[in-house]
Amino acid sequence: MKKQFAIALALSLALTGTIPAHAMSPDKAAPDVVKTANASSNPSKADSLPISPATPARGSVTYYRYDVIDLKKTKNWTNTKKQLGICKVSKGVGGSCSINAGYSIGTDVSVSLGATINDISGSVGFNRHYSANGSVSWTSPSISKKSAATYRAYAVGTKATYKIRKMKGVKALGQKKTRWTTVSTSGTLTAFSPNIGFDIKK
Repeated sequence: MKKQFAIALALSLALTGTIPAHAMSPDKAAPDVVKTANASSNPSKADSLPISPATPARGSVTYYRYDVIDLKKTKNWTNTKKQLGICKVSKGVGGSCSINAGYSIGTDVSVSLGATINDISGSVGFNRHYSANGSVSWTSPSISKKSAATYRAYAVGTKATYKIRKMKGVKALGQKKTRWTTVSTSGTLTAFSPNIGFDIKK
């Protein structure tokens, strides 16, 4: 009789859907446990993206230089732009004239393309600070009264002609060699280095 009652009770509980807590299947895990598991095994995108170090831009240094090219020199050259003195003999007067004068003539160096005298003078071979200091003491030959004459004393020295070539150099950081290219080339320029002395021209 007891056995029949137990079977009937089990059937009644099954039909009403009432199941004791200790009978719940272990496969039915609590939902919050599932969420926790998913969160720990699936990190956010921000955490999962690879971090690449920034690559620094390659730097360089730029230089400029000035080369003297096509250099030619003429020694004992009379510089008619540097007059040291003058004398005249008038027609109808005749006789002679004299030049007596002191002078101080400095070195001249022409530049272009942004170059300075310091950039160029050494390459030309002139000392930009040099000056020739002296005096002129000269008397002309005698001139008849029927003639007239004018005499001028000029500086003498060494003349140089040349061109300036402006160069641009680029050196990448970390490299030993500088790559040079031509920026521009000037026209023909002149320089003058004086000597002590003078030349007379009529």
